[in-house]
Amino acid sequence: MPTFSPGIQWVVQRNLTHVADFNNLRLSCEEAGIYFQAIDIIPFSPDLPVFDTSRRSIIYGSTTFCNLAATDQELKTGLFFDEARFSIGNYFQRWGKYMLNYGAVITTFEELMSRDVLPEQLFFIRPDDDSKSFSGEIKSFGEISRWYEQLKMVENTNLSPDSAIVVSDPWQIRYEWRLWIVEGKVVAASKYRTDFKLTKERGCPEEVITFAENRCAEYTPHDVFVMDVCLCGEELFIVECGCMNAEGFYHADIGAIVTAVSRYFAGLDIRK
Repeated sequence: MPTFSPGIQWVVQRNLTHVADFNNLRLSCEEAGIYFQAIDIIPFSPDLPVFDTSRRSIIYGSTTFCNLAATDQELKTGLFFDEARFSIGNYFQRWGKYMLNYGAVITTFEELMSRDVLPEQLFFIRPDDDSKSFSGEIKSFGEISRWYEQLKMVENTNLSPDSAIVVSDPWQIRYEWRLWIVEGKVVAASKYRTDFKLTKERGCPEEVITFAENRCAEYTPHDVFVMDVCLCGEELFIVECGCMNAEGFYHADIGAIVTAVSRYFAGLDIRK
């Protein structure tokens, strides 16, 4: 059993976390001898629920939970995130041609609507940041136009007509994997999509790990993060990166993730 500082804990949101993931997180913490706390986030509440903060906390849950935790200077240390670094624009600058949508336009809904484009033309569209205000998807210009009209009428703090978005031509992607990375090393992985269909399988090919770790040798947005990698044609590309604290696990080895992240947080060598 790994030995961790008694001064750390995982604080995991019970509501909105997949039941199997929640149970695996709790079991993994118990097996590793790490204190585990479950909390429920009250919808639309501006405050965190009261819980024991005497230990240094690793946060896991919804974007709402992470945003609330970020307002507390102590809890913030257990959030592995930097808003400026976790953006597609930053990845384009750092990884260039290794990004799937390298060369895509970073614009706004409002600017996009000013273009002379046929309604049936297809685009891949996603947020520039890691806010998860909407999922990256393929939409026709007509669909985006109707969405834009709705945004003008509805006040949404996460998304507005002038929100930064990434727009590119759609790609035919064969496989997609999510990799959990700690200090430049892949510690767990899961396939999550085949030909745009959800496909959960533990692990990934060795060449995907090599590709990801080579990119990490060039740059990482944080010591702890997730990287989504895809096979498009015969080449591997980075799709995006994300904050570990709020990312889904698919079929990754949660025990390996808990161990590596906890060792890092406790200041221990993750390779042991």
